[in-house]
Amino acid sequence: MDWVASDYGDRVSVGKLEVDANPQTRDAYQVQGIPTLIIFRNGEVVARHEGAIAKPQLQSFLDANL
Repeated sequence: MDWVASDYGDRVSVGKLEVDANPQTRDAYQVQGIPTLIIFRNGEVVARHEGAIAKPQLQSFLDANL
């Protein structure tokens, strides 16, 4: 996700969360699979993807939801 922070830096803030160490947050966002990408806008979830994804598909996902 480091490349996302650099490539999309003006449009996105990237954060990482260790789900095992943060079960309340994991449960609040109903994280079932690892990795899980959740896009928020103004504090609301606007999109999510669970599971591994190739870089080109991730770029398309981000472009469609940012």
